[in-house]
Amino acid sequence: MIPSAAALPVHLTNVVKRYGRRTVLDGVSLEVLPGITGLVGPNGAGKSTLVRAMLGLVRLAAGTVRVFGLDPQRSPRAVRQSIGVVPEDECSVPGLSGVEMVRYAAQLAGLPGIEALRRAHEVLDWCDAGQERYRPVETLSVGVRQKVAFAAAIVHDPQLVILDEPTNGLDPLERRAMLGRLTTLARDHGKTILISTHVLPDVQAICERVIVLAGGRVRLSGSIRELTLPPAPEDRLEGIGPLDDMLMSLAGRGITARRVAPAPEAAPVSPAQRGAILFDASSASSVPAVWEAARATGVVVLSLERAQRPLEDVFLEAIAQADGPAHAALSSSSGDDDAAA
Repeated sequence: MIPSAAALPVHLTNVVKRYGRRTVLDGVSLEVLPGITGLVGPNGAGKSTLVRAMLGLVRLAAGTVRVFGLDPQRSPRAVRQSIGVVPEDECSVPGLSGVEMVRYAAQLAGLPGIEALRRAHEVLDWCDAGQERYRPVETLSVGVRQKVAFAAAIVHDPQLVILDEPTNGLDPLERRAMLGRLTTLARDHGKTILISTHVLPDVQAICERVIVLAGGRVRLSGSIRELTLPPAPEDRLEGIGPLDDMLMSLAGRGITARRVAPAPEAAPVSPAQRGAILFDASSASSVPAVWEAARATGVVVLSLERAQRPLEDVFLEAIAQADGPAHAALSSSSGDDDAAA
């Protein structure tokens, strides 16, 4: 059930923001629902300005912004109290240790000194900051600095957490840990998470919904599961064994199928023996026929589920609607999309 507009974490209606003659946000209307939402778009799409509008940091030419029913322009303190932000740019104070940085953020949010320190340690423990928290922030590695920034953003227990490129510069283990913490916040603590990023695999891995922004307009918004369904119903089988023989068996049973690359996390066996098959799922008899073909050819089925298109394909189709050429930065490296404004 979708909450009413007043209860939504974020609700924007016809928002327009201009810098001089440049229109950065052009009639943006969107909703951020509880759970994890990805905000994606090419450089210059207006993502950073959109976040600033939610925080009440920019004056709009038109439109309304509501955060938990509050106007960030009229109630900036209440709105910012309900939000935690992890910016992409460095925002630490040189000379402070990691724990002092998080305690300072807690005190800015109104926690008294001793409670702020206790809470800082508690959150840093949850972020697995270890003894590195006692070092000056400017000497910390990228991964630990990100943990400190994340801890500073959630130390006051906000209802909404906004992160700008949260996995930028992280190694694979740190990246997985960060995504796991975000999932835990949303699933176990009821937080609303908004991730602004160029890393589409991160979005597809943990987000329930996605908003595609391009040319200052919302080009696509909705459930990732629904948006990535193929035009015609297909199922995907991951398996180990003679998959080519299985394809021939399926063809003999009247099932249209093709072999595709396995998922990256598939079992570490010979590429000749592992893989995936997409098959037409429009007929109710398709799945029983697939099981019969697997049994007949000796294929071990690892998984069988509804097929989904790569989010990258959906993203590229969405930004193609923007006026003029759109250049998508789909790697982990990015810059402030509105820095030139």
